[in-house]
Amino acid sequence: MGVLPPVYLASAMLKGSVPSASNMIGDTLPWFLPLFVFGLLAWVFYEAIETYVLRKGSPFGEKALVALRWLPAAQLVVMLITRSISLIQRDLSHLEVAQYLGAGTYHSSDLKLIATGGGGSEIIALTVILFVLLSERLPSLGSTRVELRQGFRNRLMMFTGLMLLSASTLLFPESAYYSPSSFPANTIDAIPQWSSLIPLLLLASLMMFSGELFAVSTLFFAGDNFQKLASRARLKTLILAVLTMAWLTRALEVERNWIEQIPELGFFLPLILLLHVGVSLAVIIQPAVRIESELNHGEGRSLGMLLLAALMAILILVLTPIHLDQLGIFGPELGPYVYGVWIASVTVSGMMLVQFLPALGFDAAPRPEVWWMKMTLVFAPVIMCLFTPFALFLIPAIWLALPWSSTVPWFVEKDVPSPSQTFVLYPLVFITIACALLPFSWNIPFLASLWFGWIPGAMASIGLTIHIKNKGRVYALESAEE
Repeated sequence: MGVLPPVYLASAMLKGSVPSASNMIGDTLPWFLPLFVFGLLAWVFYEAIETYVLRKGSPFGEKALVALRWLPAAQLVVMLITRSISLIQRDLSHLEVAQYLGAGTYHSSDLKLIATGGGGSEIIALTVILFVLLSERLPSLGSTRVELRQGFRNRLMMFTGLMLLSASTLLFPESAYYSPSSFPANTIDAIPQWSSLIPLLLLASLMMFSGELFAVSTLFFAGDNFQKLASRARLKTLILAVLTMAWLTRALEVERNWIEQIPELGFFLPLILLLHVGVSLAVIIQPAVRIESELNHGEGRSLGMLLLAALMAILILVLTPIHLDQLGIFGPELGPYVYGVWIASVTVSGMMLVQFLPALGFDAAPRPEVWWMKMTLVFAPVIMCLFTPFALFLIPAIWLALPWSSTVPWFVEKDVPSPSQTFVLYPLVFITIACALLPFSWNIPFLASLWFGWIPGAMASIGLTIHIKNKGRVYALESAEE
């Protein structure tokens, strides 16, 4: 639901059609939305909460954990039931009924409004949450140990809670939570078409399958238990990424000043962010789990870290201001460069600060320092877009920087055989430069960056995977000869 323009409110008042005080959730249950946000926050920290509660061994604690897991789902069910009752009763104190249906009798065709109206986001959120809650029963995990399945569910809860929180103001806007004091006398629009669900369906699908990749990528100790699930999730995420970019291409070509209108463009922002996270996980992060596990102790590791940090920082600090300059809304002076360097510097600073995390015990990764650098870059646009939509323009540089996090250690560290320079290094250098420059020949450089930016990551992952397989065959032959 959206806030009615003043012209409609004034028209309604002149016609004497001001209803009595409304009975919306925001009036009768003011704790409802804060409790929903609390439930999502609990999901983000659920693994730590579960560890603490189980250590206490209280029967009440176990029941509280179940309630905490199912709280967001139960709330969404209540929201949908409330919305459905208002629609069936043609309750004109419900804003959506007043906007799209008006007074009259209920028809079964009216139920379309539940899906294509404000209830669509609630249905999608409920679907994602139920998928997460039942994820430990996925067929791909049928032969996996119970504790690994629960760990997978907990990591999926963490990812989904964070993503839903970052999109909460769009999924559940204030205009849908609080009702205005006046309504129009007549309907002001037709029921939205089914096509309005396309971005929502893409959003939900990306959230589910990207969450699977996040969970698999963070459970390093699970070994090969999740390989089948990871392969399927990678394929589904990449197919969805292509469909999402096709939809975004059409939407961006229609909206000329799209960056200035992002708050009014619905699910545009979270869809781009989930596309970024999904592609990063599928193309770079998840394959890197196997690639980095083949590294040795790390002779020359410090030099590799220094070179990697410098290379990634330069890419982000240079490309981000240039992309902002192409928008043409900062003026001809240094505005885009100052702003771009600022958001890029915040990202790079965060990437450097997480180097302290392994020293504090967060080191459950083959290369924990590199791992935290990569995860900082993946989630930096998501977090920074809570404050400024221009953080989207970090994505092109991040997509070009991330592949080098997997590649540099193999060429700098001395205790591992380096891949072929002509097969891996030189092509990666060339394609990185090409993907950095080519988008600026398009009308919308940011869109071009989304279409081409994944290629360096795919090349790096494929090249290093082939190198590891060849290394394994050579080692097997040497062992057989001995």
